[in-house]
Amino acid sequence: MSNNIDKLAEYFSKFPGIGPRQSKRFVYFLLTRDDQYLKELSENILSLKKSVNICQICFCYFQSKNPTAKTQCDICRDTTRDDSVFMIVGKDADMENIEKNNIYNGRYFILGGYLPILKNSASWVRSKELFKLIERELEKGTLKEIILALSLNPEGENTIYHIQQILKPLQEKYSFKMSTLGKGLSTGSELEYSDDDTLKNALKNRS
Repeated sequence: MSNNIDKLAEYFSKFPGIGPRQSKRFVYFLLTRDDQYLKELSENILSLKKSVNICQICFCYFQSKNPTAKTQCDICRDTTRDDSVFMIVGKDADMENIEKNNIYNGRYFILGGYLPILKNSASWVRSKELFKLIERELEKGTLKEIILALSLNPEGENTIYHIQQILKPLQEKYSFKMSTLGKGLSTGSELEYSDDDTLKNALKNRS
């Protein structure tokens, strides 16, 4: 029978990039905090789902200052963005890093993850939602390019191939450009950790 320390450590171990040792450190850290800290932490976790929405267009998580704007994020509602370019990224953190560096002014789509090599199921990423969005934008006649901005690791390359196959019928019908990030982003790199210059060069040299 697991004790409370092991039970909580098991929850933390399910976080991305967190192993058994790190998860135990989190638990022991919490044990050193006072009741007020633990109370505020638990309240913030419980309120997360209530206060954060998911955009119905790009599927990013957002917390809108406007209580009536619960279906679209600020980027998708921004009429000054370039509608001719869509960048497909794996995670919200990837988009946040690109936005932070002010190197891109087009639209986004968040896949929600990457497609593992040993998994054949496309349910790991938002393939159907992506197809519908791109088809709708192409029918408007404004979309000219799709940038596959995914991490250069095995999962990222597998996801790129998957998305290329998904969108191939649309590309043959509408003849839009589909590019990937170029020189600057080294093999094995994760987009969310790439610096300003690396992202600029990768975007500039896309092909």
